Amino acid sequence: MANLIWRDPKVYEETGLSKSTRWRLEKAGDFPQKIQLSPRAVGWRAEEIIQWCKDRGEARNEPVGKHRKAGRVDPEGKREG
Repeated sequence: MANLIWRDPKVYEETGLSKSTRWRLEKAGDFPQKIQLSPRAVGWRAEEIIQWCKDRGEARNEPVGKHRKAGRVDPEGKREG
């Protein structure tokens, strides 16, 4: 899988995240950066997406993006931290 590049449909299939959600996470530094393939085409390195998915699986209860700074919320809705 050396240097394999995934385009949007494959990244969506693997992550289940919409373009706008990926954009927000990427902007916050919580998703791999896309790379410019041509003036009108972008893609993501497959190994970075796979690693991101593994990391998210290991950190299931960790909030991402702006919610990370707000502290955790337990199932009853009470804020922790």
